[in-house]
Amino acid sequence: MCETMNGSWGFNIIDQNYKSVKKLVQTMVRAAGFGANFLLNTGPMPNGKIQPENVDTLMAIGQWLELHGESIYGTRKGPVEPQEWGATTQKGDVVYVHVLDFAGGDLVIPGFEAKVKSASFFDDGSGLKVKKTKEGIILNIPKEKIQEIDTVIVLTLK
Repeated sequence: MCETMNGSWGFNIIDQNYKSVKKLVQTMVRAAGFGANFLLNTGPMPNGKIQPENVDTLMAIGQWLELHGESIYGTRKGPVEPQEWGATTQKGDVVYVHVLDFAGGDLVIPGFEAKVKSASFFDDGSGLKVKKTKEGIILNIPKEKIQEIDTVIVLTLK
């Protein structure tokens, strides 16, 4: 999947429509959830340097990946196609649930058929409740656990 830092496929001094770090990280996560690679374009200025606005954004994405990269690097698309609320990625018997747009409460993940051995929040390792239903699973996510960009939940499968 290809994306630009603003609206242009090269340096364009008048294009100030920069995408936020949140938008770009969430686009990358959704791409991973579809099993796609993510190509982020930034065109150099005439002097060969990258615009400071783009450098700041790239650094912030890099900082997010330093903390959460395990849930993206080396993964494949998860067992559930990306949904309005987010996406899933998988590495072996671990499924990463990326909650991108959800206010908290019971999150229904339809079509999740695997048996879950444990569920925890990626950031602090605290556990959360998982309920199996005939439609899939339900994760109870307290509102105070919701992260601004991506609430990552780790599901270890049986």
